[in-house]
Amino acid sequence: MAGSLMAASRKAPSISSTTIIATVLLAVALVFLGCLTAYRPPKSAYHALFLSLADNATASRHLHALTRRPHVAGTPADSEAAAYVAAAFSSYSLRAHSAPYEVLLTYPVRRSLTLARSPQDPPVAFDLVQEVFPEDPSSRFAGEVMPTFHGFAKSGTAAGRVVYVNYGRVEDYATLRGMGVEVNGAVVLARYGKIFRGDIVSNAQEAGAAAAVLYSDRRDFGGGPGGKAFPEGPWLPASGVQMGTVSHRPGDPTTPGWASVRTCERVSLEEVEAGGGLPGIPSLPVSGRDGEEILRSLGGQVAADDWQGVEGGLVYRVGPGPGFLNLTYEGNQTLVTIQNVFGVIEGEEEPDRYVLLGNHRDAWTFGAVDPNSGTSALLETSKIEAFGVCSSVVLPVFINWL
Repeated sequence: MAGSLMAASRKAPSISSTTIIATVLLAVALVFLGCLTAYRPPKSAYHALFLSLADNATASRHLHALTRRPHVAGTPADSEAAAYVAAAFSSYSLRAHSAPYEVLLTYPVRRSLTLARSPQDPPVAFDLVQEVFPEDPSSRFAGEVMPTFHGFAKSGTAAGRVVYVNYGRVEDYATLRGMGVEVNGAVVLARYGKIFRGDIVSNAQEAGAAAAVLYSDRRDFGGGPGGKAFPEGPWLPASGVQMGTVSHRPGDPTTPGWASVRTCERVSLEEVEAGGGLPGIPSLPVSGRDGEEILRSLGGQVAADDWQGVEGGLVYRVGPGPGFLNLTYEGNQTLVTIQNVFGVIEGEEEPDRYVLLGNHRDAWTFGAVDPNSGTSALLETSKIEAFGVCSSVVLPVFINWL
């Protein structure tokens, strides 16, 4: 009996002993983590050399050259930017070359958006134009800025009562269902933020909407009630419009998983759309000013607090209607040639092994922040002197792509 009790005690330690063991293990873990946090390896000579070679003035010149003009992918202006990057790589003694790819891209042909607020009021036709600021030096190239659109948006015409869907997330549609608000057949108004714009459009399609209109709310992009917009401050002006793709496929949607070279096999756009890669309803991006005008046309229930805009501003309602939107978008999807630019530093011991460093180059307009702050940093990083002291190790291939 005593033996069985002793065996049982060995199998099941008391609560107090378990607590002590756990406490000791936790203390050891905390000490170990503290040591890891406190340890800072000394900066190497390579690190110091790398930082000493970086030059803000040179980076600024690169950024200015790359953002001088709007350079949407597939345009002559982007070809000029590609040539600039290749020349910069060569000037740093890298082995530079360009590789052409033939990719499917999309450009706007025709857009219109009309709001009917009530039978008594005349309809409002939105001009869908961003304001030009004369004090902005880049304004002289305003005529080269492409009209606002969504890349790979579905061409078509749709009309319906407006329903405000907040950020257009799955949970936002669940909230509307709980409120008894019908989305089927409506033109939904969603604000940018929280999720990818392509998901906003696909969620609208899944909910049965006829089309989606996306706008930039002052609460998220205007700095709030006291925020100053460009050119007086950093925030998005009232006429500013966010553009971007609504495709769910990376790169060329007709070449999923392989390179878009001239002779490659391609899948049809119908196959891509059927597989969920491209949206099945039209969409348009609009400014915060236009989005607020549409919101003013809505009745129905008052939206929840976290669906509202800036404090003290317009009270948002969800609809549906009485505002009624008529939307048309026609896009041209065409194969164009683009250039990916490579700058290669070959290692001596293992030249067949390499590290890839890269950034994309094309922009929806000028692209000073996205992407060319990154491209100018990439060009600074590519200075051969920063790697010349390590010529026997695996070295990088610099890539500037579209």
